Amino acid sequence: MKKFLSKMPVMIALLSLAVVGLVFYVVMLARPVSYGMTYTYTHTVSEDEASLDTPAGTTISMKMQIMSDKRANVIITTDLDTGKTEMMNEMWIIRNGNQIALIPTSMTEEEYDQMVEEYKADEETWNAIWEGQYGAQVFDINSFRILPPVADGEVVDTMICNDAIVFAVVWGVIELALITFGVLSLVFYKKADKSTPAETTESAEVA
Repeated sequence: MKKFLSKMPVMIALLSLAVVGLVFYVVMLARPVSYGMTYTYTHTVSEDEASLDTPAGTTISMKMQIMSDKRANVIITTDLDTGKTEMMNEMWIIRNGNQIALIPTSMTEEEYDQMVEEYKADEETWNAIWEGQYGAQVFDINSFRILPPVADGEVVDTMICNDAIVFAVVWGVIELALITFGVLSLVFYKKADKSTPAETTESAEVA
């Protein structure tokens, strides 16, 4: 292993992969939205929340996939004693930095683009959207979670992106291994490079 790691091509390859992998890792963790990944929230209905349609003990899960800065898929699953029901909605969204607004209306993409353009052209209207007006549901978002804006001391339901968490852990381990082997390869290469002239000189003297 030491002999293999002390080779220049191996050292260059490992260090290059470590640098590229680190940049990719930081970008993936820092991005405001985990596009295509699933954010999930599960809730069990309590006695206080129970109704005829959703008795106490009913499990309701909500999954959201942000497909782009325009579209999101929302899947709500209700697990009753009589079986599971699932409802899927494709929704338009508007993103403003680390916030998204779900638009519960049906429209074409051209109508959506025109609506967003008009909202952005009017600063007062644009700001009002992020205060929860105009019927839009507003959420804070990052790579790992989605939640409504939180007031001081308020407890809210948080949607967690387990896919992003798994990626962070797995890629973190891979990146740590690349850095470790890259550094070891550099150290072994330097040692081998220093020992080569001495060995050559000794061979020449013996001859």
